[in-house]
Amino acid sequence: MYNILCVDDISSNLLVLESLFEDYEDRYNITLACSGYEALEILLKTNIDLILLDVMMPDINGFETANLIKANKKTKNIPIIFLTAKKDDETIQDAFKYGVDYLSKPYDEFELFTRIKVQLKLVQAHKDLEEEIFINQVILNSQKSIIFIQDDNGIVRANQSFLDFFQVLDIKEFNKLHSSIAELFMEYENYFALNILNNNKSWCGVLSEEESDKEYNIMLMDTGVFEPKVFKIDVTQMNLSDKFVVTLSDITNLTSKSKQFENKATYDALTNIYNRSKFNDYMTEHYNLFKRYDDDVCFAIFDIDFFKLVNDNHGHIVGDSTLITFAKTIEEAVRNTDIFARWGGEEFTLLLPKTKINDAYDVVEKLRILIENVKFKTIGQKTCSIGITQFKENDTIDAVLIRADEGLYEAKESGRNKVCIK
Repeated sequence: MYNILCVDDISSNLLVLESLFEDYEDRYNITLACSGYEALEILLKTNIDLILLDVMMPDINGFETANLIKANKKTKNIPIIFLTAKKDDETIQDAFKYGVDYLSKPYDEFELFTRIKVQLKLVQAHKDLEEEIFINQVILNSQKSIIFIQDDNGIVRANQSFLDFFQVLDIKEFNKLHSSIAELFMEYENYFALNILNNNKSWCGVLSEEESDKEYNIMLMDTGVFEPKVFKIDVTQMNLSDKFVVTLSDITNLTSKSKQFENKATYDALTNIYNRSKFNDYMTEHYNLFKRYDDDVCFAIFDIDFFKLVNDNHGHIVGDSTLITFAKTIEEAVRNTDIFARWGGEEFTLLLPKTKINDAYDVVEKLRILIENVKFKTIGQKTCSIGITQFKENDTIDAVLIRADEGLYEAKESGRNKVCIK
């Protein structure tokens, strides 16, 4: 049932309208008003779906009444069909300025109800659209991920998670504060940010055109706790539109756990230098480069002299402290291109890329002297023995390891605290 408000200062005209609607009483509920002021009072108290409004009325005419209706938030979207005997261009122009349609008096009954039906269909379509938008917004707000719709002018819609994260009341406030959300993407290695763009395309356009299996992460500052958060970003262009749907999924905890696992798989827990597993990866990588390009590569094994006595005489806490000091001393002294790791126990390894054996010897000899002059906590002076070798033609990795180990054995057997080449 639709509510129709009929407004005319002539009672006979209202009676005619009322009689016309009698055959449609199952479809329309009619309310009558004799003036613009009475119509305004009714509109503030009653839900009206459509207005049939006479133009020529005393006090305030139809166009003035319509202007007041359009100025009110509650009534501004109600469609108005003007009924008028005037057919001049100015009247027709004003009819479409303040309303959606007009009919010339005397009007045809079929035409009147056809126009009413068309306008009410549009009203219903508008209501359905508003309901759909409301339901979609409810669904968006139920998502924990930050979701927003972006076009070239900025953000046009966003869910509650978006508003909460950026601490704004609505999208207008956000757009006033920021010309683009992308300006908030923190520039950090391996994260997407505006600084990596090298063309005139929008960042949404770039991300939406990327390979579907390629993932991008961004970093945003959470101003609520003043900590950076990591988000997986997905961008999809809407069909036949210049708008993009952007989803930001918070993966901060996953990223943190991943880094923890990576750290455990890469670094020695005690000394915080590379562990044996990671060193093996580097060893394989440089071995393959050596086989392909015949680069000069050297490999050395370090062993702390008489380390067992440290544990036996002072305990494992002192032993651990000795290992940490030893590792830190070497790690801070090696070249940036060298790779230093804990091999196991009191043994450490050093890979020296693009280095000939004589130069490598000079490097590790300086390291040996450095250790010799360190004053270790509790135990004082400590020395180390070192075996070193260079990758050779037809070598395998095992062959390199065996030769270096033989050099270490020779250094120990010949008095320790020395470097032996094999």
